[in-house]
Amino acid sequence: MIVAMGPKGEIGLNNKLLWHLSDDLKNFKKITTGKVVVMGRKTYESIGKALPNRKNIVLTRDQNFQADNVDIIHDPLMAFDLALEFNDSEQSELVIIGGAEIYKIYLPFVQRIYLTLVDYQGPADAFFPQLAQNDWREVSCENFPQFTFKILEKVN
Repeated sequence: MIVAMGPKGEIGLNNKLLWHLSDDLKNFKKITTGKVVVMGRKTYESIGKALPNRKNIVLTRDQNFQADNVDIIHDPLMAFDLALEFNDSEQSELVIIGGAEIYKIYLPFVQRIYLTLVDYQGPADAFFPQLAQNDWREVSCENFPQFTFKILEKVN
């Protein structure tokens, strides 16, 4: 899972990101390139196209939704099968990229969170689910001028 959020879990407003941080976008690209990414329909529509050099999966309840260069699924568990077909290694990483509902659905399955923390003060209407602190351990932390980037791993 990869997410950029404010101090209260803010991730979006009106189906748009709350900030534009060049270093964070570069980091997102580095982490997700060559991997399978799963997003909701609204996130896909806010991006406007499939992300290049990644297998794009869109999870939606809309049975009529169509998009170019993406696999459309209606059952969250189908993403795991598609990821294995894409890269038949058990070690291949499937990255959940949002939005709020998609994060909530997949959080119980996640083993690693790539977390960007932004000092944001402003309105939001989409939030990342609350993490149980005892379930996660920080394995790395890097400070940038506009944000902090952490990698969290699930405590088994």
